[in-house]
Amino acid sequence: MREAGYVPETRFVLHDVDQESKEEALLSHSERLALSYALMTTSPRTPIRIIKNLRVCGDCHNALKIISKIVGRLIIARDTKRFHHFQDGGSPD
Repeated sequence: MREAGYVPETRFVLHDVDQESKEEALLSHSERLALSYALMTTSPRTPIRIIKNLRVCGDCHNALKIISKIVGRLIIARDTKRFHHFQDGGSPD
C-alpha cells in the first residue's frame, strides 16, 4: 500500500502512545478487517460491501481508496452517515 501512495494518518488514533503503535492501531479498524476477510473469501471482480455502526475514519477512507485501486474492485462502505464508494483509487466523497 505504501508503494501505491498510502501514508498512515495517525492523528485519528487518540491514544497516548508512540508513532509506531498508532500505525499498528490503525490496522485493526473494523472496516480493514472486514475488507481483508472479504478479499480472502469472495471471487475476483465481486463488489465488496462493508457495513459498520460507526463513522469511517479519514485514514481508513484513504486506505480503502488505495486498496480499491490495488485490487481493482468496487468497495462500498456504509457508516452511520453515508455510503462511501471506492473504485479505481477514487471516491466521490
